[in-house]
Amino acid sequence: MVRTSLFLAAAVVLTTVPATAQTSGLQDPLLDRLIGDWVLEGTIAGEHTTHDVVFEWVLEHQFSWLRREAPGFRVYFVPGSYALAHQDSLLARLPAALTNARRLIDAPDLAGPVDVFFIENRAQMKALTGMSATGFAEASSRTVLLVTHSEWRSFERHEIMHVVAGQTWGPPGPDTAWLQEGLAQAADGRCAGYPNADMMMALAERNGWIPLGVMLTQFRQQPDLRAYLQAAVFVDYLLERYGLEPLRDFWRSGASPESRINGRTLAAIERDWKGQLRAGPVDPISLASVESRGCG
Repeated sequence: MVRTSLFLAAAVVLTTVPATAQTSGLQDPLLDRLIGDWVLEGTIAGEHTTHDVVFEWVLEHQFSWLRREAPGFRVYFVPGSYALAHQDSLLARLPAALTNARRLIDAPDLAGPVDVFFIENRAQMKALTGMSATGFAEASSRTVLLVTHSEWRSFERHEIMHVVAGQTWGPPGPDTAWLQEGLAQAADGRCAGYPNADMMMALAERNGWIPLGVMLTQFRQQPDLRAYLQAAVFVDYLLERYGLEPLRDFWRSGASPESRINGRTLAAIERDWKGQLRAGPVDPISLASVESRGCG
């Protein structure tokens, strides 16, 4: 396809597209003429810049996207969005997130690029996936959707971990949500600027622990924040103490408190884990914010 040079003044026109899904498709002859590969050239913050982008429609004209690429990724932005305005910094974070996920489970290179879509709110996520969430991953197609805006960071490390684990270990077995989400939150590593362990301990002191048997078999029925953090810190401990093989087995077959690693039950291992936990202080205002709006 022919690449056309387009000065950044035209990018202002692109940003006028409403960043919301519509029940009837958006029709705009000007935007239809912009479909294709472009090179955007101009000056931003006093510096000359050049971007290769692709403009395209999806979902029967409900969404339009500008597409860019980073090593290992095809990345899509909604015109006029917060993410598009911060595209360079968001792009720069993706290769490091992939490297981190692969390192965590010693994963090989993926079979192809990951498609990452940056959107602005839960309404757009629901229009695209049917779910009101701030992150979504489909490992089989190497697809990630991320909500980000001025008051919510994107959780690219979390969602990319889902893709890497699914591509490397295959489809997860029953009752493995604790491991899927624990591994993903362990890859992210932070909650509102605090290490996972610090925020988990602060929440446990206020609300108590989720019993191990409940976490292993009824994970999705628990409060998301507490469950994700408790699973993440426990998975981190299992990885550090026992390595990948037991977790890979649990990924495929699930686990119970009586499941064993090196002859010891998970219930006994959990007691050891809790006994060695040490965490730093969490500011009460930060804790209240996390409880009301999450780790973003």
